[in-house]
Amino acid sequence: MKFSCDSVKAKIMKTIVAKSVKAAEQNVNSACLWYYNQPTPPKDLKKFRKF
Repeated sequence: MKFSCDSVKAKIMKTIVAKSVKAAEQNVNSACLWYYNQPTPPKDLKKFRKF
């Protein structure tokens, strides 16, 4: 079975997208203490909130 460069690249890009969405979900659902000085997240991330 031959792997083309396009199919490998597509699988890698899908993995990167899935990992970045998971990281965004974890970041939105975690609380930040005031002394860490976390900047305000974009409003688009509110759709990932689970609480």
